[in-house]
Amino acid sequence: IQLSNQVVSLLETRSFEEAILSSCAAMKVFQQSGHTMAEQAPSLRRKDFIDQYIRNQDKSSSDQAIMDEFIYEHGIVLPMNAMDTAVITAVLIFNCALSHQLAARHCDDHGTHRIALLERAASLYQVVYNGQDQELNTIFKCAILNNVGVIHKMLGRSEAAKACFDYLVSIMMTYVAADNSKYLRLVQGFWNNVLGNGRETAPAA
Repeated sequence: IQLSNQVVSLLETRSFEEAILSSCAAMKVFQQSGHTMAEQAPSLRRKDFIDQYIRNQDKSSSDQAIMDEFIYEHGIVLPMNAMDTAVITAVLIFNCALSHQLAARHCDDHGTHRIALLERAASLYQVVYNGQDQELNTIFKCAILNNVGVIHKMLGRSEAAKACFDYLVSIMMTYVAADNSKYLRLVQGFWNNVLGNGRETAPAA
């Protein structure tokens, strides 16, 4: 947990390569302690623990969405007394995925290294998303969908990006209808991606 939280600090200082190393080390330590980082993260069927952690951090969307595609760029801090292995696993993998994605975004090499970072991030996000309960951790799932949509867009996969953003809209509308709109300020940049994606794909419709 301490290593994972160190990743969050490294992301905040834009030390992305170090964040990748620390996040991978955190997952390795977790494995060595007797836990299994399976290809599919354990399903979270109890409470919205991860959404609670995101809300507790209280970090709203940044202004980066004005200049570029919005990425939910905040690593998730785990309480030192966290015990739920499913929650810990999901957060470890998410922070690792985010480290790869942000490293790719700020990478000078726009060739194979950048593509490899993006592909790795997408596969890690997919592992985490597959382990989510349909009814829980909505903000967390929105963050994953948004970030994966941005990855597809960066890789030129417009249809895959559109599918992510379309599903993101449906989840967000359901969340608002359930009177949770006060929390969407945390992820308000998602709308920029959704609307921007709509403008880009409109002529082909």
